[in-house]
Amino acid sequence: MMIFDSYIIISVNHIKQKKMKKCTKLTMLLLLFFTLASVASAQPTGKRASSLSRLLQKHVYNGEYPLPPLKVESPTLMSRAKNALGAPLEEKVWFPGEWEEVKAVLVSPRYEFLIPGYENDKRYYATQLVKNWGYWYYQESPTSKAQLLREDVGPCSSRVDVETNDGFLNLYLMDAIQKAGAEAWVRIEKEGDEQLVRTAMDNAGLQTDKMKFFVSPGNSVWFRDCGPICFYYGDDDKIGMLDFLYDVRRPLDDLLPSVLHWKFGIPNYINDLMWEGGNCLVDGVGGLITSTSTYKHNEGTTGPMWWDGSNPETIRWNPKAALSPADIKYNLNGLVGQRQTNIIPTLNYDGGTGHIDLYLDAIDENAIYMTQMPEEYSWWTDYDIALGNSVILFNKKSFHQRAFYNRGAIPFPSYDNGSKWQSEEEYGGFARTYANHLICNGYIIQPCFSPVDANHMPTAEWDLANIQTMQKLYPGYKFYCIDMRSFDGSGGSIHCITKQIPADNPVRIIHKDIYGDVNPGTLEYIPFSAIITNKSGISAASVYYSINDGAWSQAFMTNKDNGNCWHVDIDLNNLTGGNPIPAEGINVSYYISATSKNGKTITKPFNAINGTLYSFTLTTSVKYDENMFDFSIDPIDEGSIKFSLDNALIREDTSEDPTGVIEIQESESPKAATPSSGWYTIDGMPLSTRPSAKGIYLFNGKKVVIK
Repeated sequence: MMIFDSYIIISVNHIKQKKMKKCTKLTMLLLLFFTLASVASAQPTGKRASSLSRLLQKHVYNGEYPLPPLKVESPTLMSRAKNALGAPLEEKVWFPGEWEEVKAVLVSPRYEFLIPGYENDKRYYATQLVKNWGYWYYQESPTSKAQLLREDVGPCSSRVDVETNDGFLNLYLMDAIQKAGAEAWVRIEKEGDEQLVRTAMDNAGLQTDKMKFFVSPGNSVWFRDCGPICFYYGDDDKIGMLDFLYDVRRPLDDLLPSVLHWKFGIPNYINDLMWEGGNCLVDGVGGLITSTSTYKHNEGTTGPMWWDGSNPETIRWNPKAALSPADIKYNLNGLVGQRQTNIIPTLNYDGGTGHIDLYLDAIDENAIYMTQMPEEYSWWTDYDIALGNSVILFNKKSFHQRAFYNRGAIPFPSYDNGSKWQSEEEYGGFARTYANHLICNGYIIQPCFSPVDANHMPTAEWDLANIQTMQKLYPGYKFYCIDMRSFDGSGGSIHCITKQIPADNPVRIIHKDIYGDVNPGTLEYIPFSAIITNKSGISAASVYYSINDGAWSQAFMTNKDNGNCWHVDIDLNNLTGGNPIPAEGINVSYYISATSKNGKTITKPFNAINGTLYSFTLTTSVKYDENMFDFSIDPIDEGSIKFSLDNALIREDTSEDPTGVIEIQESESPKAATPSSGWYTIDGMPLSTRPSAKGIYLFNGKKVVIK
């Protein structure tokens, strides 16, 4: 048991006063016992007490409040968005990594949903299900069990929170996004909320000139999970979206990609796999990492909600088919992880989501960051699972046909006073993480767990030390820290409540970096190659390099046959000064810069201009390894860096006004409504799996030819 010194001092002084009043030795011992007991109760107890408004907004449901039953009916065939039966996408696609240039970030202010007549009584709150209708709850105190007041929905209203500390957290997030050079695309419940948000931010001296507001009723703030997976497609690298099924109890959130399609004109393609964006880490070249929590999410047979848009009594949920692990991998391989889909075991005590963004990260296609639990937690089951996951991932080959390497260990958070967790169950009740940050251009918008100063850095010594470790892991990035303790136990943090929209006109650089200790062997030069593309073509590319942190030199790259492979050999004498490599080695820092024919310049690493660099050490202390270098000079086939979506798995969203009213078609036969794989014969009979025989079939209301 850990004891706070201040409590001991108080108890001793209290005992001295009692002695002056002829207190007995037994009284003194009893007083000390109760003092120690109060100290023990001040320690973490496995979860932090939550107000009702916080409780109802948690990322995942952990049984902390009752849920109403869902009305599931089968005599309907439905699609998740109006008229989602558009044309297939024939053009090749690629999914950018989160370290690439960002145009905008989706975010929302914090909302409270109120019960009529109890708007100012914080013991009463609602969870909005559809616009202005939700379930009613009552909680006597933050430590008591919440009660469901009615099993059907009742009227509710929304109130934007721009006054409390919890509410301002989201406003600081919008400020950070804009300071990073991106637009903040802000979802609000109703028109007047824009002015309330702007006024609060202006009064606090926060930036507001890069904000776009759009009105769309919602259920929560978890935009990473309900938002789209964005991709580029076609020769012009246009932006498109993949829209996966989200939590069926949050139908308004599930419509967010359709809202973006309608509001901003971004094409949206719908798939019925239940998969959340926090469980998606792509490498930018067809590789995907996700976790086995996706298996559990797809075991259920309750599908999306529908209603007539006005009468809450019509609210129903459609059945859906449960998907097997093989079905899930088939979907992911056909859409996001076409080169490689890695599904790793889920942690048991991560707050309940099973998402990999709580402990994994990357800033290019070569390497991975992983959160490292301290050795003193080696008895935890999640310690072993995380260790096993690292073995799995660091034995997988990257796009460059060598194993991913570990770019660094993200530190593990502590309790408020810097003390350690007493058990993994206790940690899971808080589920704090430094990995769940947002990379936004040259910024990292970073969770911390103590008050921040005027420079957006944490003030607790232990917290600051961990952030300083993060700064060393991500050199060159500007850190904007936000105290995220109000999200303790919610199952997520900054990454989970945001969603990037990639930039227009991308300059894409794919590069096998040189890292660590490198022996050039008999080479008289060091080769540097990169695949570089842009819709207008590339006009110039260079390698900039520095020796032992000295002056920078430029080496111009060339390409063969006007292709996409750019290459330069840097004479070894330029790196060694014509001398033998010294025993201590020679450190080389470098980055690649490319300029498109339409005038856009991008670097790899993306944030190189601010100090995010590749580096290696020339040395004779290791053996020569040819696989450390890229000697490529020939153009690479587009088919190896762009991919075709499996159009049998998606349908185009042609929504004109996605208000939450889902298109409903009455079935001609009850048999056609039984849960299935989504596949039907041309006569309307359901099939349990994707058909293998040649012929014409129906998949989610669209004719599909199996050849």
